[in-house]
Amino acid sequence: AGNDAFDVSDLERRPEPVAQTAPSYPRELAKAKVEGTVTVAFVIDEAGKVEDPRVEASSRPEFEKPALEAIRRWRFKPGEREGKPVRTFVKQPFRFSPPR
Repeated sequence: AGNDAFDVSDLERRPEPVAQTAPSYPRELAKAKVEGTVTVAFVIDEAGKVEDPRVEASSRPEFEKPALEAIRRWRFKPGEREGKPVRTFVKQPFRFSPPR
């Protein structure tokens, strides 16, 4: 899906998050103090909505669903190229650390 979208490096203005939701931490993993990371790749459309999020890398499969659920709720001010909003391909890492 990212093949019709610009890379962030090709933009005059990068997308800016306007609404971000943190992923929920799976209770069993928090109790066990398990840490992990998930990288989600997705497209931000011209309206600033997230499209086609998918896990690109993950240290534990249990963290994937919460990361995808969170990113679907994010909203952005879209990136711009030549003064116009454009579709942008983005990768977002999520780090899961147990609460202290």
